[in-house]
Amino acid sequence: MRRATFLPKPTLSVLSLILFIQLTIFQSCMKTGEPPATEEIASKRRPPDPPPPPQPFYFNNCSYAAFSGTFRAGVPANVSITLNYVNSPGGSYSAFTSNTVNGLTASTPAGSFNIGSGSIVFTITGTPASAGQYAVSVGAGSAIPCQLVISVLNPPADPSTCGGEPGLAPGSRGCVTFTYRGQTVTYYTVRAKDGKIWLQQNLGSPQVAFHEMDQASYGDYFQWGRWDDGHQVRNGPTITGGPSLLNPSHIPLGNPNFIKGTNASTRWWGVGGLASDTWSGSIATSTNGKDPCTALGAGWRLPTAAEWDRISMDEDLFGTISAFQSNLKLPSSGYRLAYDGFVYPNGDIGYYWTSNAAANSNAKVFFFDNVYNAGNTIAERAHGFSCRCVKD
Repeated sequence: MRRATFLPKPTLSVLSLILFIQLTIFQSCMKTGEPPATEEIASKRRPPDPPPPPQPFYFNNCSYAAFSGTFRAGVPANVSITLNYVNSPGGSYSAFTSNTVNGLTASTPAGSFNIGSGSIVFTITGTPASAGQYAVSVGAGSAIPCQLVISVLNPPADPSTCGGEPGLAPGSRGCVTFTYRGQTVTYYTVRAKDGKIWLQQNLGSPQVAFHEMDQASYGDYFQWGRWDDGHQVRNGPTITGGPSLLNPSHIPLGNPNFIKGTNASTRWWGVGGLASDTWSGSIATSTNGKDPCTALGAGWRLPTAAEWDRISMDEDLFGTISAFQSNLKLPSSGYRLAYDGFVYPNGDIGYYWTSNAAANSNAKVFFFDNVYNAGNTIAERAHGFSCRCVKD
């Protein structure tokens, strides 16, 4: 028989040691799991947000402010423009004079800013050396300088120097004097590569274009079959048409309004138009409109669709840049929409009326665009497009 073996019992001091070790480990775990009170308070503190930066102090109408007059190459100028500023801190400013750009200098005398918003009048003086668009930096005090874009027109045609008709060589220039919108005007003419004499300006334009998007050269927007009665003026008044405003016989003495409409029965010549209708001479009937080019004198008239086709080949009018670089200097003048009378001088496309009608109250219009297309297409007679004149 085996004898039982007994392990010795732990003494009290050993039990106390074990308990002490267990408590020490437990407290250590508690400390590593929870941050001290001072750490918790510190983590909730954050520095205050910085104050927002001040709003910029600048002129907010620099790109569309209206000049009190126009600029022409070689003609002394004294033109003012009012620039509005915002977010001004107030205070005074010294007199300002800009650098001279293309012969023009902008200046303003010393003065004081309002707090918040206000305006300053700048005066532009000098004689522009050449036509084009030029940026002049203007400013006052601590305001952010403003890049003021000044458009300088070409010198007007002078009948005493530009002579009569152009010579026989393509590119030769001349001029013609006539009455337009109640005033005597002189336009440049040019001998084109088709052998014919053309206007080198759109009707209603004060100058020959100096680039394809020269808005000063866009001129007026005629509705097909209408003439110089005031309706063609860009952004001129509009009127909704109707049964008594459908064709030239309804306005034999003219109408100064652009006739618009949301449907065919209210738009200019919106119903009843035939492909046999004409736009020639100076007598308005239900089937013929007065030709605005007859005002230039004997032999002047609107070009036909066939003449536009030929000149597009002879002068390479395929694309906005090519059309401008041609002897005709055609700008991409855009159009005026028949439905609402809005003008879209987008610079991407040029539309020029022909004298040829088309069926269903349409007419033929020559166009070119910025992707090298050109040719005749069909458009509603109620739209407003540019007009060029040709001489037999």
